[in-house]
Amino acid sequence: MAYGDTMGSLGRVIRPAVREYEQKEKDRQRRAIEKANAQDLSELEGYINQITGLHHQTIDQIDWKAQTKPDIVELYNQMRSGDDNALMKVIKSQHSLSRIHKLGRGLGFTVENGLVHAILALHNQSIVPDFHFKYMPSGKLAEVKMPREKRLNLYRAYASSAVLKVASDLVRLVPIGNVVVTAIAACDVADSEYEEDWPVLSSNLMRKTVLQMDMPNIDPVAAVGGFQTAERFHPIRGLRRIVPLLSIPARMSI
Repeated sequence: MAYGDTMGSLGRVIRPAVREYEQKEKDRQRRAIEKANAQDLSELEGYINQITGLHHQTIDQIDWKAQTKPDIVELYNQMRSGDDNALMKVIKSQHSLSRIHKLGRGLGFTVENGLVHAILALHNQSIVPDFHFKYMPSGKLAEVKMPREKRLNLYRAYASSAVLKVASDLVRLVPIGNVVVTAIAACDVADSEYEEDWPVLSSNLMRKTVLQMDMPNIDPVAAVGGFQTAERFHPIRGLRRIVPLLSIPARMSI
């Protein structure tokens, strides 16, 4: 057999093997990209679901009526009668409430004539990612800038979810018929070139309604909107300054 014939026969054997290897390598790379894409998508979606689903996790409700210790029974009766000191004492003593501040930069309370007012300082808009993923014609997943309108709507959902979470925890901790929750956040105002903290969402949430809500399956914006609520939302500028349902003490520490 001549040398040329030998090389020709080897080529006929090797070329299909090379093509098969190259195809397998392309398939492997494609699967790796798809896996990475799926992971990136899952992580982003999971994070967004977390910040807009803060209200999903509820705490156990304290059954004050079932308490038998004299001092606890007395405390319960004081709270039912609207005793401000008793309500504030229980609110401050509950470890569950100490974790609520993770929803924002801080959380404060006032109690007046038996009415609890929770003031939550929200995180700024950087809590919402400024990007999302988009599939390119090549099939590759690319990171692109999130439309401003979408980002503002997600921040609104975060704010509403945080308000719901605070109210949900409070009505499960103390025997109150309703609670006012006011969220403050950085927003620009006409007479200032800087962003300042102002009330942007204030809602009077009724105990009975909150306890009946299927928290994991409700839209937080719609849910909060179902109560007496002060809110101004602009699709381009986001949450705007509002007059809260209850005044916030000027020197209140949050």
